[in-house]
Amino acid sequence: MTDHPAANGGRFIEEIGILLEADGLPRVAGRMFGLLLMSEGERSLDDLAEQLEVSKASVSTNARLLEHRGMVERVGQQGDRRDFYRIVDDVLERSLEQRIAKIRRFQEVIGHARSQCGGKHALVRERLQNMESAYEHMLEMVTRALDDWRGTHTKRTPSPARSR
Repeated sequence: MTDHPAANGGRFIEEIGILLEADGLPRVAGRMFGLLLMSEGERSLDDLAEQLEVSKASVSTNARLLEHRGMVERVGQQGDRRDFYRIVDDVLERSLEQRIAKIRRFQEVIGHARSQCGGKHALVRERLQNMESAYEHMLEMVTRALDDWRGTHTKRTPSPARSR
């Protein structure tokens, strides 16, 4: 685990950092997620900090954030007191579930606002109705995608790193 990320997927790691930053995460968290995606096994905070060339405090803070979001999990290794991190097995499912929850919340807020408009603001009511319909459509599509994914990936074999 002494390879520098630029030597093995560095561009990918940076691009994931930028993509997740656009989704509201700190870039370091995105880079950490990218590095863990490219890793075969768990990585310690020390290793993550070294590979990403950031402080251990930054890695620790962002690891907790990713763990809270359900994207990574903290694991221990026998005989080692340090914490190690890895991508959760069902990261795609968790991500889609979170997106579904966000779409539902947005749709509910829009529906409530539309119902409060009454008959006095036809343009606003129509705009909100269109948004509510669009979010309903997105909700159906993402839910269907998640259901399809679960149907085609019900049998998963654990990776070698998981079967310790």
